[in-house]
Amino acid sequence: MKQESKNIKYSRLAAKTAIRIFIIMLFCGIVPFISGQQPWDTRLEDTHLVITNKWTLIFPVILFVGFMTLLILCMKKKYQEPDINWLLVLNTLILLAYLVMLYSRIFKAIMV
Repeated sequence: MKQESKNIKYSRLAAKTAIRIFIIMLFCGIVPFISGQQPWDTRLEDTHLVITNKWTLIFPVILFVGFMTLLILCMKKKYQEPDINWLLVLNTLILLAYLVMLYSRIFKAIMV
């Protein structure tokens, strides 16, 4: 049986963990909106998210497309390439930062 290097083991573990954390954070932000009647539903109907410059959405879209591409590549190669795994981890951490900023802005607009 062939031994794996430690770098592959650590990069595989980091990539799988980062993906799981991203999916959990994504669903944690969506759950309050699909969980049924909540006290903030009336405030949510009157709240509008205004984006003054549409070009600010390009970078998060590119990051998400890159995330999906790296995720497909990692799954296709079964997490055997450490470089792609670490790129996926970095991309996921940046996407997590964007999600936290987006959720904080949306929840601040709803709760205030």
